[in-house]
Amino acid sequence: MAPLANDILREIADETLPALAELYKKHVGWAPHVLSLIHMGIRWKRSAKYRDCISFTSPNDSWERDGTIVVLFTNYCYNIFVFTLDEKCTNLREGLSRTNFIDYKNPQATFFCVHEKHVSTVMTIFEEKELNVDRTEAPYLMYALAAGKSEFSNEHPTGVYLRELDVESAAQIDSVWPYKYPGSQDYIASLIESNGGYGVFLKNEDEMVAWAVKHCLGHIGMVQTRENEKKKGYGLLVTKALAKEIVEEGQRPFATIYAQNKASICMFEKLGFQKIGNCYFINQLT
Repeated sequence: MAPLANDILREIADETLPALAELYKKHVGWAPHVLSLIHMGIRWKRSAKYRDCISFTSPNDSWERDGTIVVLFTNYCYNIFVFTLDEKCTNLREGLSRTNFIDYKNPQATFFCVHEKHVSTVMTIFEEKELNVDRTEAPYLMYALAAGKSEFSNEHPTGVYLRELDVESAAQIDSVWPYKYPGSQDYIASLIESNGGYGVFLKNEDEMVAWAVKHCLGHIGMVQTRENEKKKGYGLLVTKALAKEIVEEGQRPFATIYAQNKASICMFEKLGFQKIGNCYFINQLT
């Protein structure tokens, strides 16, 4: 899916994405997820199955001047990611306001991981389009692995083993995912197939008790432990495995954590992650 030729949002050509990545390498300290997203997008664009599930666009090609991008995901979802290096968000605001490419009334439309610097711009668009806003009052905290940290301990709980997730794992993950929606099992399966993830399994029963999925920005997400298996270090194990993989891919591991989720905050800090900002998830109130 690409914008029409006369739309203000212009598609960033596949062969141009490495140049966009080079731009965001300079900002990996406070926006590592943008570089991670671009590299993930480059990989998706090389896939026959997932190349059309992600669209990189920019208002009048302004990404070359101020890094402004609008990215649309359509793999069993309708997630919109926006970012700009322009403190005034001028091109971002104009692009979101004038475009016909974004279907704001899509029931699944969600502005995904909106950086605190860009929230007011997105909220202005909702007001302009006369859309009711559904947004949690508490932010999500943006946590990234501390600069220079790349080693993780080899501690491993007894009685379990770690392995990569397969698409069949999506059903169990979706069954307890707090943000599930019609079609979310297929969404999770697509992320596992395209990005991967890890699960912890009991050796005796060969049963999955904890998991983490590499989410749509190439980040650590959906970290969860089965209720009766919590406080055994399983969440730490899958998070560590995924973080190690992301480091080996040359990216800086990143996660978003709901501000009131103290247990997850403690776990990520134990692994050497540091808070680098806040973000929000914003969608229509239906």
